[in-house]
Amino acid sequence: MASQLLEQQEKLRRLVDEWRFRSHDLLSNLRGDPLGCPSPSATPPSSSSSHPVRLHVEPLEHSDLSTLLESDNVAVSKLVMVLSYDCIEISRLHRSASKKLYRQLLLFGHRSSPQEVLLEGEPQKAFGESLSLFMELYETTSRMTAVLGNLVKQLNSIYSLHDKNILRPLNSVKNFMLRTAFEALGDGLAMFTVLDEILKQNSHIKSHLSLFARMLNKVKLEVDIFGITAVDFDFLDQVVSQLQKLLEVGLFQRLLQSESPLHATLEQVRCNKKFIDVCSSCIHDGLSEILPRLDTWKEFPLDRRKILQYVALFIFFTYASAEVPEKKVVKLLLEMLKLVPLTYVEGGRRIILLDVLKSQCHPSYFSWPSIREVYKESVVMKRNYLTQLSEKHSRDWQAIKDALFSWITSFQSTVYPSSEMLSEAWIRFHIKQIMQGILLANRLHMLVISMLDLHELLEVPIRREKLKSLCHMIISLKVLENTFQIKGAGIARSLPHIINIIQADIEKFILPAKSKLQLEVVKVSQTSKLGFLSSLTRGGKETDTRLTDSLSLVLISLQLLQGGGSHKRQLIFSITLDVLQSIGYLDIDFLRIRKFIRRLGTVTDFQNIVEEVTNCSFLYWRKEMMGNWLSMVYMDVSRFLWLQYILDAFSDGLWLLKLGRVGKATLQSYEKEIEDHLKNEIVAPLCRDIETDLRLHVHSTHLKGSVLVNPKKTGVRNLSWYLQMKPLQLPFKFIDIRLLMENYLNSAFYNHSAMSTYDWKIYSEMRLLAELKYGLALDDIHLAENSMDQDFDLNEIVQNLHSFTENYSYNIIKQIFIERVPNGQCRKNLRVISVDRVAASIALHGLRPISTASISVLKFLTEMFTTLSELLQDKLVQSDLLKESNFWKIWDVDGVC
Repeated sequence: MASQLLEQQEKLRRLVDEWRFRSHDLLSNLRGDPLGCPSPSATPPSSSSSHPVRLHVEPLEHSDLSTLLESDNVAVSKLVMVLSYDCIEISRLHRSASKKLYRQLLLFGHRSSPQEVLLEGEPQKAFGESLSLFMELYETTSRMTAVLGNLVKQLNSIYSLHDKNILRPLNSVKNFMLRTAFEALGDGLAMFTVLDEILKQNSHIKSHLSLFARMLNKVKLEVDIFGITAVDFDFLDQVVSQLQKLLEVGLFQRLLQSESPLHATLEQVRCNKKFIDVCSSCIHDGLSEILPRLDTWKEFPLDRRKILQYVALFIFFTYASAEVPEKKVVKLLLEMLKLVPLTYVEGGRRIILLDVLKSQCHPSYFSWPSIREVYKESVVMKRNYLTQLSEKHSRDWQAIKDALFSWITSFQSTVYPSSEMLSEAWIRFHIKQIMQGILLANRLHMLVISMLDLHELLEVPIRREKLKSLCHMIISLKVLENTFQIKGAGIARSLPHIINIIQADIEKFILPAKSKLQLEVVKVSQTSKLGFLSSLTRGGKETDTRLTDSLSLVLISLQLLQGGGSHKRQLIFSITLDVLQSIGYLDIDFLRIRKFIRRLGTVTDFQNIVEEVTNCSFLYWRKEMMGNWLSMVYMDVSRFLWLQYILDAFSDGLWLLKLGRVGKATLQSYEKEIEDHLKNEIVAPLCRDIETDLRLHVHSTHLKGSVLVNPKKTGVRNLSWYLQMKPLQLPFKFIDIRLLMENYLNSAFYNHSAMSTYDWKIYSEMRLLAELKYGLALDDIHLAENSMDQDFDLNEIVQNLHSFTENYSYNIIKQIFIERVPNGQCRKNLRVISVDRVAASIALHGLRPISTASISVLKFLTEMFTTLSELLQDKLVQSDLLKESNFWKIWDVDGVC
């Protein structure tokens, strides 16, 4: 036991030492140009997935809602608490689904080849192994349905003006504008639309479920044989029945069925004109805010997801309202469809928004003339979108490269100051750098994935120059990822200060309002000569009520800003601001505050966002690009350091497959595909070109009439850069191009020297030239001298197999080769080659030449059999053989008679 413990400690020590030395090399090259061509000794950055230990920083919240919303104003605290609970739960469920369910459902039943035929019972086995996934799907959708139903019920009661049985939550508010709550509603509805699209794209789910249910019906007849109790079987049968019922219709449509908790509330909402108007206004305001930022430098990583939220909210609106929405909403929706006709979810799969609206909206939606026209022009819209992207790519690509180079240079040169030197100006500059990097990565990510996907969807070929620039964008994404990874520890150290700075900026807008409200409270108290609590009672004057509610909300907001900036606090703060803005008592710049909240959310979740916008797992669905990009990089030696970044980008597909929990065979198949592409497009051409280069230089000194060249200066390309690279790192192995090159040349030189002993001097010169020109450490060519025992040598026989087979016959009984005597010659002595002589030659030369000789014999036999096959297919030969066959048949009959 002690020895095993010591062995484990030694392995851990070696691993830590290895990564310590590697991190030292990375830090020593921080000032280099990541996109240029540094010195060969520079260490190419490694993939983020290769690190054994990762630092993840994210603000957490340990306080419950009652503590965060503690206030003397019970009505205000209760209203914010109820809405906050629903919004927080919806956000939690949606995040959980995006991290787990989307990818696993998308890759369920995925195989390395679509043509792969499953064995009988494999679909049932696959579904049984993933049963926990579908139970989680059922639980998540059921919980989300219940929470959405409760949120819609709360919003309906808030906006119910004519129902006297419903008590209004705050008398101080006449027109609630709870935008955060409606966005949370859209967030939950968007989860169902995404799940529906995934289930539609992956046909394996329903087919495997059907086969599994059919298997259970057969097992039900013979439960005892399969070793399962009746209770367990009944439970399993109920689970499968529930899953079949869940997937029978779309998940979004299931929300609207009579047994859904949302259905009863939906009937009430149809009569709530105020609710419908606010919902329409929320859609309009949200899209108006996001659309100008799309496909620009100001687009935030979550803007595309919010587009899907507003689309889902619009679908809900078509069912909740019996009327046609306002023209401004329809116009804005059509503008959105033209500007962004599709979006992408986790895993890089596309969602066409027009198809989502077509499959989910209320049937009356299709009667609108403007919508019908959009459907007719759906293909034209996609082509126009591709044209717009191409124009923006051509216009902005140089600016993006300049901005990327400037940002990397600035960000890598930033050094975290000591506690004495830490200043507010430095923190603000650091916030600006982080935001610029995230927005830049998001811009590159959306350009690459959209252009690659649209070219494939519309079957438009990509020109070589654009293909090269797209490859450059992929490299830039991985450079950004590596830069954030290197500076991650520094960002983590400064994150508390960053949160405090942003929260202090928000407080600057709220603190004057607090002072103003407190002064007014003092005036009211002096006027009434009563205490604060007795004068500001609910049921008093409307102005007093608005005053006390506004002050309570301001105090709650300031209390929320005193924490660590968790996602939970941000949601509660946004809802508090919505209620405060609805009161309308204070003149606060709420738009500026929301911009700061968006910045706070981006910075606090920077690691997840950076991982999302720099992840290239979408390339797994476009694996054919790997060979093209590797061959392009090989032809341009100045881009040899791109190799590691390209491998990192396509290796992100392995991360996608692992999160999707595919089979081991699928993982190994993709690993082999990456390795084969690297060897076929980089290693094999490099071996061929270097060997050709060595041959040309050496033979130019031996062949008469050839022009002498300087082997160190003359050549088309300098291929030595590839040999001076550090080993390429894949998630599953290292590939050392230099070592593969040395093994190839060692084998080639030895084999050629063994087969053609008279060329041993030339191959020795090639070996020396390889050491001088390329710095390769090759083995000496150790070959034994020829043996001429009775004019026999095995090497000479193998070199002239054609003449040997013509001049010798084989005696299968005595196992010897006997020389043939040509016609017209009389010879008293014949050459005989026995097994003993072959064994003696093997003992002299060793097994290596024999291995090479066996390959030559195999090639010779293959050539002979090919010739024989072609000969037998000739019609004249077939005719002669048929005549001979008939002759022997007649002779056989005559002999019997």
